[in-house]
Amino acid sequence: MTAVALAFVLRPLLARRALLKRSAPAAPHTPDAHRTRAVAARRTGFVAAIAVPLAAIGLYATLGEPGALDTTAGLDAAAAFESTPVSVMREDLTAHLARNARDARGWVLLARLEFAEDRFTNAAEAFARALAANPKVGNDPEIWCEYADALGMAQGGSLTGKPHDLVLRALIQNPAHPRALEMAGSASFAERDYAAAISYWRALAVQLVPASPARRELEAAIAHAELLASSGVH
Repeated sequence: MTAVALAFVLRPLLARRALLKRSAPAAPHTPDAHRTRAVAARRTGFVAAIAVPLAAIGLYATLGEPGALDTTAGLDAAAAFESTPVSVMREDLTAHLARNARDARGWVLLARLEFAEDRFTNAAEAFARALAANPKVGNDPEIWCEYADALGMAQGGSLTGKPHDLVLRALIQNPAHPRALEMAGSASFAERDYAAAISYWRALAVQLVPASPARRELEAAIAHAELLASSGVH
């Protein structure tokens, strides 16, 4: 499993690439929550480029063998694993989990594989198994966001309902978590709770570089939500 873990540290954008491949560019003020979320994730690169790999490393530091990440042998194994077909990775993980159902790390990795292959229902189920296998997984807000993402995609790209609840769990762990704030704002916007959407997005905006494209996109979304809120649109 060390090779599998390292492979995913080296390939942190698998899940987000799968999402972006399916998402055409859209204005940040669109009422489509999935497109709003996809645009914000695309433009705020740190959500995908930093939060995901840090979450993977943090999860292993909490649950596994963090020292293995520094070994030459482990890196060699990970490099070799890079060329392994996804179907083989899934087969190996599934066989491992059949023997070790309490391996929360393995369930998280399987969930990410399933998401990258557009099997969103399977991904959501694997995230649920990870949380059931070890409650410590729930200490990582990124896992709640990934779980919400998978479940939202499984229900047609909407974050309303249970995915929204999962995002709120992420914010319990870290009220300033960028991805959770963006997703909570998008879910609230879709539910026409514009005041909540504005609140979440403002909390995210202060974390972005002033005058950056990401900040401008988000401020445009906030302005649109403010306009809808003031006009009484529901």
